Amino acid sequence: MAIRFLNSVTSTSSSFRVSCGELVVDDLWSVHHEVEIGIVRSGSIVIETALGIEQLDKGDIFFIAPNQKHKFDHNNDAHIEIMLLNLNDGATLTQQFIPTAVIKSIVGGNCTKFFKFKPNEEFYRPVHECFETAFRAEVDKPRGFYLLATGKFYELFYYFFETQKLELYDIETQGKKDRALRRVTEYINENFCNLLTLDIIAEHTNLSRYYISHLFKELLNTTFINYLNELRLSRAALLLTTTDTPVIEIAGKSGFNNISNFNRAFKMYYGITPSKYRKSERSKAAV
Repeated sequence: MAIRFLNSVTSTSSSFRVSCGELVVDDLWSVHHEVEIGIVRSGSIVIETALGIEQLDKGDIFFIAPNQKHKFDHNNDAHIEIMLLNLNDGATLTQQFIPTAVIKSIVGGNCTKFFKFKPNEEFYRPVHECFETAFRAEVDKPRGFYLLATGKFYELFYYFFETQKLELYDIETQGKKDRALRRVTEYINENFCNLLTLDIIAEHTNLSRYYISHLFKELLNTTFINYLNELRLSRAALLLTTTDTPVIEIAGKSGFNNISNFNRAFKMYYGITPSKYRKSERSKAAV
């Protein structure tokens, strides 16, 4: 498991059955049955999911739905604290007025798989306050802590739904689409350094190229080409800032067939050349 806890605590009174603690990153893929809500206390870190790569910076709050394969890239400078919310005890939860459909959708993965709140976003402050209060209540366990923590969990989910960052899907229809998209993105994530086309992916996933194209547009609001390019460029940016590998080698390791295409695509996406990006990011880190 990639998730381990230092000085972890588990509440026995809260119906959510919450585990809290500091996240130890060990570069392994993880899948667990709880909702994961975390905050980056310091540094920055990259998280990989079936939907791609995301960078999390200091102050970012993130949500990962149950049973979602993910991993954090190792970074000694990053410090993350998380809460794992076990929603599997549906009977207890519905007695506290959480609709059964909501629980089933989240536990079954028929919902938004991953999202994050950044400090400059609307509703960040109340979301941050809810997280901090619930976290401290579960860790310190003052008298009646479960009432305080449970109230903050309800409030957290209110903001998740209010901002439309968390959405529930029709279980049968959306579940089928999500499973298909997961097959496609997992194949891309494992093979993005190789030649990839819609026809190649269709052949390996037993889906039509037109259906795959539709999935990207409907579920990710992007195109296959944009998704692939962003994945390759994100990996290139990560290698530029964390290794001394020559730029021409990074181009190949990121799936670009020649340095000219890589330089052009990188500058179009990040606004500067790979070499200048490396220099700029290292200057920031040295401050």
